[in-house]
Amino acid sequence: MPKPAGRGPRNPTAERTERKPREERWAELLQVATDLFYEKGYDGTSLQDIATRLGMLKGSIYYYIESKEDLLFEVVKTVYEDGMAVIRARSAEAGDPLTRLRNVIAGHVEHTCRNLVATAVFLHELDTLPPQRRREALGTDHAYQGVFRGLIEQAQAEGLVRSDVDPRLAALSILGSTNWVYRWYQPGGQMTPTEIGAGLADIAIGGITAHAASGRPAPQT
Repeated sequence: MPKPAGRGPRNPTAERTERKPREERWAELLQVATDLFYEKGYDGTSLQDIATRLGMLKGSIYYYIESKEDLLFEVVKTVYEDGMAVIRARSAEAGDPLTRLRNVIAGHVEHTCRNLVATAVFLHELDTLPPQRRREALGTDHAYQGVFRGLIEQAQAEGLVRSDVDPRLAALSILGSTNWVYRWYQPGGQMTPTEIGAGLADIAIGGITAHAASGRPAPQT
């Protein structure tokens, strides 16, 4: 569970007399904030809205945070860290770089499908955070994109990916297309997250392993 962004408990006695443990209440607060940011947008959601849905006084929220921005920061940070854990685990599985890239793409898609609301908030509201807080949540080294790019580079070095493919551009293209799944995936639909992940991974891999036909040189980045 992410550590609350705000100040620590102001009153140890109050913490002991809460009807729910602090960790459980924090998880509920974060979930309700995520749901409301999704339903009403960050700007359209007030702390009073969150307190009302939780059935608590607005002032009690400040026991956990200092501002509404702290909640968005935690949503963004949690989505990013959970996604990183998934793709890093997939990238460490056995197989050649192309097989591991396929697994990473599938894992990314499956994670998105199973976390639609939080992912939507992440993608819609990320730029709402001030630059410094975005850097705190995501880092500055493009690590998420780097997992995809690194595997493409490895596969290319082993002759598994076309030599005319630009690894950075390919990684951005794969992420751009697979991130969009949150807009059309319907839970309980004809395809499961696993099936969608496998299908989109196959399409992405096919796009970088097919024989080049244009004869154009790879772009310089």
